[in-house]
Amino acid sequence: MFNFLKGNTLVKEDFSLGEKVEYIKDFLYSNSVSLIYSPPKQGKTWLGYGITTTLAKRNDIRRIIYVDMDNGLSSLAERKIDDKLINHPKVEYVSRAKISCSPIDYLRQIDEEAKRDNYKDVTFVFETTKDFVDTDSKSQSEEFMKIIMRIRDAGATVIIMHHATKSGSTISGVQVFINSPDNVYEMIQKAREENMLHLMLNVTHSRNLVKDIGVSVSTKTLELSKLDEVYATMSEYEENFVRKAKEILKKNPDGLGQTELLNQIGYEKTDKTARDTLDKFTDKFWSKYQEKKGKPITYTLI
Repeated sequence: MFNFLKGNTLVKEDFSLGEKVEYIKDFLYSNSVSLIYSPPKQGKTWLGYGITTTLAKRNDIRRIIYVDMDNGLSSLAERKIDDKLINHPKVEYVSRAKISCSPIDYLRQIDEEAKRDNYKDVTFVFETTKDFVDTDSKSQSEEFMKIIMRIRDAGATVIIMHHATKSGSTISGVQVFINSPDNVYEMIQKAREENMLHLMLNVTHSRNLVKDIGVSVSTKTLELSKLDEVYATMSEYEENFVRKAKEILKKNPDGLGQTELLNQIGYEKTDKTARDTLDKFTDKFWSKYQEKKGKPITYTLI
């Protein structure tokens, strides 16, 4: 009688839980669910790759399983992940191009093996929620997050890539995407250079001791590094100024004078704030030179 209880009731030893491991300082802990959201085309995939290469170096990580239901093979080929990512012995990259079922059915297959400790020291990256379920459907979204919770309870660390609303002002979909994860981050692209993305991850909901952090991801090596303070402290005005100035200077490789550059950005040469901003980011995003004293100063993109 009561055979259903055998091995399934709590005993004192069950409470000897291991300490959570800080995989990435202030940001990612073992055996947790982190959801990262942003508008499209802001760099979530590159961030996922940067996290993957960082975790793959750790001895206490058994495997990283990247479940990508968003990007097609042509997009992956352009990013050259065949050379940079999938050949790593700890990384398993699952593409929608190779699965023989729907994305949600594939997630259910992962769920079938989500038994106690099966996924200990394993990290899953799921990209993106909208490619698994209709994020505005309460029933589909709740099923998705219940599976994610069971994967975590089987020992895994889970990272979910999610979209913001069309306005980019908040997380899209139903409330479960805010309430269920351990930590929720809003990702903001601070700047983009030729081979580098600079990102801020701001905590919007948390159960762990996490903080807002800034990271940079190399699109060439997929390495993750701490964000330079100059990017982390940029105001919205400065972000817009820098973005426009870089676009203009890229179209003018021989450089532009101060007045012409400011005018094309949308400011008068008498605008002190604009001139100060131009000076502030000189030698960070652009350089300036003067052929000889008395001649105009020319700005060129670094």
